[in-house]
Amino acid sequence: MVKENKNSKDIEHGDIFFFYRPKIDSKEVKELGDVQRFYMVTALEQGEEDVYRLFLLGQKQLPEIVEGKSTSKERNWALNVLTTSNPEDIHKELLPAEYTTETKGERRIGTATPAGEGKYSIVKHHGHTELAYILELPKVPGPTQREFEIKSEASYIISVKNPDIQVPGFAAFSAQDKKPRYPKHLKEMFGNRRWIDVENPELLNYENTQLLLIGARKKDVQEELGIDIEEEKESQRSADLFKELHIRREQVPLKPIFEGKFPKKEDIPVSAEVKKLGKDQYPGGKGGKVGGKVAAARAVSAAAVAKLLSGISLPKKKDEVIAYAKKNKGKLDKVEEVLETINEIPNKTYHTMAEVEKAVGEIR
Repeated sequence: MVKENKNSKDIEHGDIFFFYRPKIDSKEVKELGDVQRFYMVTALEQGEEDVYRLFLLGQKQLPEIVEGKSTSKERNWALNVLTTSNPEDIHKELLPAEYTTETKGERRIGTATPAGEGKYSIVKHHGHTELAYILELPKVPGPTQREFEIKSEASYIISVKNPDIQVPGFAAFSAQDKKPRYPKHLKEMFGNRRWIDVENPELLNYENTQLLLIGARKKDVQEELGIDIEEEKESQRSADLFKELHIRREQVPLKPIFEGKFPKKEDIPVSAEVKKLGKDQYPGGKGGKVGGKVAAARAVSAAAVAKLLSGISLPKKKDEVIAYAKKNKGKLDKVEEVLETINEIPNKTYHTMAEVEKAVGEIR
């Protein structure tokens, strides 16, 4: 339960979980570069029916929160890849998976590993909405949480993208079946605006819903928002991870969520439950689908990137690489997907095309 005051209005609240999935065929995760996907799960009671949502987060981490200045890393996107009333559906999406390719044979995608658990609230505050959370597990954030920017407590300004308006850095859904299927009363909320607040939480329930998260605060969250998120003292026995999502202890590495440390090879259990993926589901396949019912991010070919950046003079900073790519967008037919991917590369200076292509390859 969330206690609110006259300056804030509770939109919804519930349990929140964070998971990461290792890169394909990866034996051990030591840093962000070893990670394929980063997920956020929200679980709430809505009347007589529970609602579970699985979000894929861009840049494989939560937005940074930097006091006193604004950076590009303080903004990030999230995509709803599954909404369900059955926690088993979430559980199944996070299982390890296997698929076969003609060139590399059988490949394996590791299980999604829990990296955090807590309580969250979406609050209307001073003219905007914020997603705030208090971490319950691990009790003290460790190296794992630092890698994913998971704080003891934090809040983010949260907005929903209008699916009918193109926004730079966000994939434009051209096909109708790739857009969130909002009913009329929700579509009318957008009008001609690119972004709207989450004043109606129903907006979050539709697959393909795109969110913008902007880092707001990482301390005194409850005091600043004028709310009281009633977190619980969780333990290995009482964790909502097992009660809410039906995750079984023997299926996942537990060191990250209880000790805040990445597991060693010997800490990673071999799950007897493994999904088999078809050609329309595995990374680089027709759908590129991993960990969700829809393709969260389609693979962008190295050839497309090279064509868009042909003639570029390196070294260049990330912003300069993006600017050059935009200047050359007439060279490709379906350029938005490639531009979106280039926009996600790490913020650093690139000295060779090989460095750019490697960075792009790591976020596919």
